[in-house]
Amino acid sequence: MIKQEIIEVQGMLFQVKRKILEHKIDLTKGSIEDLKLFFHCDTMFKSQGYFWMCNKIKDISYEEITE
Repeated sequence: MIKQEIIEVQGMLFQVKRKILEHKIDLTKGSIEDLKLFFHCDTMFKSQGYFWMCNKIKDISYEEITE
């Protein structure tokens, strides 16, 4: 089974796809969007010496079914 890391940022939940050390990436104009496209993620954070490639977990509306 694959364990997936879930983080909370400003009250929102994100699934972490990948963490990359900051010094491994040379950010140039347009490269953030390229990285998000390459890693199939919609959000990127920079924290604790890493770039965090994440997907936002959208709120789910549901109605409980009773019998």
